[in-house]
Amino acid sequence: MLKFKSFILEGGNQKVGEVAAAPFKVTSDNRQERQSHIKTALSAIHTSFHKETGHHLFGGNQAALKSGSIFAGSTKHLMGKEVSDAEFAKHKPSVGDVDIQVPHEHNDALSKHLAVGKKFGHYTVAGVKKSKNDTTAIMKHKNGEHHQFDFEGVKYDGNEPSKGEQFTHSSHWTDTKAGIKGAHHKMLINAAGGEKHKFSMSGGIKSRTDEKDAGNKDPVHVSKTLFGDKANHADIHSFHGVTQLIKKHIPAEQHQAIYDKFKDGTSKQKKMEHGAALSHLRQHLNVKDAVNEANGSEEHHTSVIPMVGFSPISHMGHSHDLGAALSKLPGKKHVGMSAKADLFSPEERGSIMKRQWAEHGDVEHHIVKSGGEMAAKAFHSLPKTGKKHLHILVGADRAEMAHGLKKSLEAGKIKEMGEHKFDSITVHHPEDLDRKHGMSGTKMRTAAALGDHKAFSKHLGPMFDKKESLNIMNKVKSGLDSGQIKVKR
Repeated sequence: MLKFKSFILEGGNQKVGEVAAAPFKVTSDNRQERQSHIKTALSAIHTSFHKETGHHLFGGNQAALKSGSIFAGSTKHLMGKEVSDAEFAKHKPSVGDVDIQVPHEHNDALSKHLAVGKKFGHYTVAGVKKSKNDTTAIMKHKNGEHHQFDFEGVKYDGNEPSKGEQFTHSSHWTDTKAGIKGAHHKMLINAAGGEKHKFSMSGGIKSRTDEKDAGNKDPVHVSKTLFGDKANHADIHSFHGVTQLIKKHIPAEQHQAIYDKFKDGTSKQKKMEHGAALSHLRQHLNVKDAVNEANGSEEHHTSVIPMVGFSPISHMGHSHDLGAALSKLPGKKHVGMSAKADLFSPEERGSIMKRQWAEHGDVEHHIVKSGGEMAAKAFHSLPKTGKKHLHILVGADRAEMAHGLKKSLEAGKIKEMGEHKFDSITVHHPEDLDRKHGMSGTKMRTAAALGDHKAFSKHLGPMFDKKESLNIMNKVKSGLDSGQIKVKR
């Protein structure tokens, strides 16, 4: 029998022998094929399981598979139709595993049924690991990739997982786009319960003091218990919504305690990025990271793109790759723009970028001569007390530069920093490396040189009307014609 060893990997943490489960790489072009192959495999598993045991794994006539209610977390968005292929690939280009809910009474039989070597659609079972209430299968796709399928035993109500089970295993797309996980949503509900109620995926909402309280997972019941009958109970389904419920229905003087409790919970989850969730609460609940301001134990984060050339201006590819990734990082956001300008003034370049990146939140731009100068500006924008953490975002092709900047900052070699140092520095890269949007500075300048307004307008973005985009394109074209800038840098 194959033995498993657990690893913390990006999406999918199981390993069989020397073969590890790899994340599902999702693009706008392959998402529908991913969906089809996953559904085909699960349908085959259901049919095979029914023939062998007489039981329906996904409800009669595969009802839960057809409705999609078996899918949990981000898998529900991967497999659904509510989010377009392009939008899903933009915000979730990598999915760690497939999370599937099955009747808990069938978990033991399922783990035995998924024998190594069995084929289901495009997949073959490579290994199986069973825990008390879960079965994890490493499935080898016909293309050679190994993917992780997690089957969790839950309570079914008729042919589908109960509403409570679907709720406690949910992840809202609004949160996902903002870099906030389903686990954060459940942790916030727990924190909102204060001293009276607690919440967990296994028990739902229950009293903190009454041991006889069996708990309740129904989302409306959870919302009524915490926020009263008059609350908008639809908001209970997302982190963003719960934040608003707290803001509207729990006295403001209790918000800091809720934040502190939530943050204490995140400190126990070392393998997750919590910055976006904490930042959202600070912005909307008027709370702060201040355990003890006097002794400087505050935690302050700031995120920067050290320096970009934007020759001659930014384009929507930058917004897609860098702006979207920056929005997921914690703290105040800064972008360093090269002081070397051509055609456009610093104010014009900053204004164009700000409009293109507006959907990603508030971003400050700075005209700087070096990445070190940008880091220093970010440092001095933070409060004087407390620990200061820097997050550097660059494309993968500039990783060497970013790590060089990190090393110089840590060594105290950035003159603009003086004697100051960050307490920690982390380098990040955008998740989407496929560049499926097809935009680049070269293509933008080429479009201007050819007078191709349609292509240029696509690069510039829909927030500029025709007159504006034509004026900007003609200005770029004049620079190309005069030799002030070149098509290929």
